[in-house]
Amino acid sequence: MFHFRRKVRRTPPRAFRPGIEGGLEERVVMSTMSLRQYVGTSVALLRNPSARLARNVNLPPFAKDAPRWNREFRTIHAAVTQTLRGGKAVNVVTVDGTRYRVQLGYIANTIATSQNDQAGGTYTQTTTSAASIIQPSSYPQPVGVVRAYAMPDGKVGIIVDGSTANTELTINPLPAAQRKGYAHSYAYGQANQGHLMNVGQITVNSGQIGTIEGFHSADLSGPITIGGTSTVDRIAFNSIQPGASINMGGTLNTLDVLQGINLNTGSSLSIGRDLNLLNVGGDINLSNGSQFLIGRDLGAILQPPKGTGSGSNVLSLNQSLVGTTSTVQEPSVGAFIQGGINIGPGSAFVIGRQVDTPMYVIGNVTGASRLVIPATGPNAIINNVPTAIINIGSVTQ
Repeated sequence: MFHFRRKVRRTPPRAFRPGIEGGLEERVVMSTMSLRQYVGTSVALLRNPSARLARNVNLPPFAKDAPRWNREFRTIHAAVTQTLRGGKAVNVVTVDGTRYRVQLGYIANTIATSQNDQAGGTYTQTTTSAASIIQPSSYPQPVGVVRAYAMPDGKVGIIVDGSTANTELTINPLPAAQRKGYAHSYAYGQANQGHLMNVGQITVNSGQIGTIEGFHSADLSGPITIGGTSTVDRIAFNSIQPGASINMGGTLNTLDVLQGINLNTGSSLSIGRDLNLLNVGGDINLSNGSQFLIGRDLGAILQPPKGTGSGSNVLSLNQSLVGTTSTVQEPSVGAFIQGGINIGPGSAFVIGRQVDTPMYVIGNVTGASRLVIPATGPNAIINNVPTAIINIGSVTQ
């Protein structure tokens, strides 16, 4: 005789489903901390925004439900480098844990004359429909190789071999990788990263290079050496700090400094021929025998904007073009300095031949007698006051 057991239908577990209006069901957050403690700790952290204090109280959690790993921070005593692409690029980890890629590439063979040319890349030379055919789908390896080495005080030294006037050297930050399982864990290790590489040396052994760019990503605190007399299109850094120097025998089209130039160790920025455009976002401070030397002219050839830097036409960018009858024409500039120029005793700012396009200085000029411009130029110094400088706050000899 067989007995059939009645099947009991179990209620399925309650699923977590959003409502019709898109709202989620209410949940009660369970915590070992009382409401008073939670609010009090939050207020204290807002008043003391140090990441160290937040790490000590673990709010937000340092490693919440994360896979097992070594949770102690590792001290980096010197920069670490890794060669990529057979020497065409280098990955660098600095002492604060910030990651960068130093790599070589190609600059444009011609100046872009339209938005279509600029958007087409470095190989486009036409705006016709043929541009889509001649534009290569893969880019050849750039000419030259780059090496990077650790230096004292957390600095990084860079050596470029085999480069040409069509080679560019760029320094770009790399993002931190987001690993699976760590989405809800706060990355305290990134709280004190400066995101600025301290470049202690750049040596171009071939004597030729097109651009050196670290406008938002690198500070220069050591020498840049470019032998020969070939033209360099652009050198760009976040700031130029004490101990830095630039020594090159040719023309530099654009020198972009996002913050300021501060030299106080007797070093010099020496351009062998012309400096066509100088952009400085802060002050130029020269002291203790430091010098800024331009072999020939300042502003001989007008320059277009490059990257996020401004061009020789920077004064005309804010001029109204619609709804005005003004006929004022803003001049082009050979230098656009948003701070002041301070030249201490024993230091000098020397232009070898003449100023072809005026310098525009928003701040004050201190030590104007040490700003040397020969009287033979069209924008020379008259009665110890440089007429080559416009819109200055005040002049102190």
